[in-house]
Amino acid sequence: MQPNLHILLYPHQQTAVPQSLYRQIIGALQYLNLTRPDLSFAINKLSQFMHKPTSLHLQHLKRLLGYLKATLNFGILLRKSTTLNLQAYTDAGWGGNADDRTSTSAYLIYLGGNPVLWLSRKQRTVARSSIEAEYRAVATATTKIMWISKLLSELHIPLLKPPLLLCDNVGATYLCSNPVLHSKMKHISLDYHFVREQVRDGKLQVSHVSTKDQIADLLTKSLPRAKFEELRSKMQVLDGNFILRGHIGE
Repeated sequence: MQPNLHILLYPHQQTAVPQSLYRQIIGALQYLNLTRPDLSFAINKLSQFMHKPTSLHLQHLKRLLGYLKATLNFGILLRKSTTLNLQAYTDAGWGGNADDRTSTSAYLIYLGGNPVLWLSRKQRTVARSSIEAEYRAVATATTKIMWISKLLSELHIPLLKPPLLLCDNVGATYLCSNPVLHSKMKHISLDYHFVREQVRDGKLQVSHVSTKDQIADLLTKSLPRAKFEELRSKMQVLDGNFILRGHIGE
């Protein structure tokens, strides 16, 4: 069972529910999000309606809790790595919020093959194209990549090669290193110049990844169960029950 949260929200058609109970549950789930990236999109979506939740929101919250109960032993499996390469997946669900047509930014950052930082967040303004929405997600991920790089530098942990950022939008990927579309993107010039500066200085590599291999897709929208479970596994969110059981000697 997965939390299917493709919500079309029409609060005036729903009855109100106790705000305190709804907020308490969402607040607890925010802490759980620190170790369960597969819950990020659902928690982000439900958190947007804490000021006036309805019975529809409570219904989807119960579905999320049902999914959580069925995957109680799931967690991130950390594997030993010989190299500390920094790699990030970034994606955006363009106009995916049906109530105001804003987009959702998402990124998933790996250090040495293990997920260390992730985000699913509603963009503050409406993007006028998919390239714009994706590029804003790229800029958000870039700031976090630079922060991790600086932290590793202060800890005297060198990166053998520049961080790699993977985006499934060809236009946004091309824009990171080529100014040919600059005239169409002046309204996001700050993000534009920030990312291009990192690429130009060799501090970041931006490459295209196919949509089917875009792991951050799980953080931007609801997915069919098979696809959800596939991406969840690639996030290294696995059933830890076999670890908790331990081993029985002969």
